[in-house]
Amino acid sequence: MFAGVGSEILYRRKDSNWAIGADFNVVSQRDPSSFFNVYNHEHDYSDDTRVLVNGTTGHLSIYYQPEFSLLENTRLQLDIGKFLATDKGVRIDFSKQYKSGIIVGAYASLTDMSPEDFGEGSFTKGFYFSIPFDTVSLKPTNTRGNFAWQPITRDGGQMLGKRYGLYNITDVVSPWFQRPNQN
Repeated sequence: MFAGVGSEILYRRKDSNWAIGADFNVVSQRDPSSFFNVYNHEHDYSDDTRVLVNGTTGHLSIYYQPEFSLLENTRLQLDIGKFLATDKGVRIDFSKQYKSGIIVGAYASLTDMSPEDFGEGSFTKGFYFSIPFDTVSLKPTNTRGNFAWQPITRDGGQMLGKRYGLYNITDVVSPWFQRPNQN
């Protein structure tokens, strides 16, 4: 839905239970009636609907894997910054990894967008799970199957969907997704 450019930095030490990163993106909303065009004016879609034209988004991200027994095999991610609807706030993501490698998580975004502007639900929330294909495949693999569900999709609290993030790419440094099987 968006076209643009962005950059990301990440500080992550080997075998550390925390990391910190930041990303910044300049984006424009794509015109769905064209393969490559973007909207030029904020009311191009309709007179009563605004689109994002030459906007920015970005977040400071903190990743933490608690090491005490009560929260063993969990990860907390906190993203603070500006979302796609130009609202500012925080997204909290908490996930747990089981011995099989399956990860189950939930998230919520709380922003400065008023409940009246957001509409039903008043904030963004959802859950997801990730299954390592290694558990169901005859051949060893590092790939995962992902499923996410967000009950109400609104503009507020939405982060830019990127194919790759540095935290995922650098997983080998301090494994979360590719942790050794604990069975």
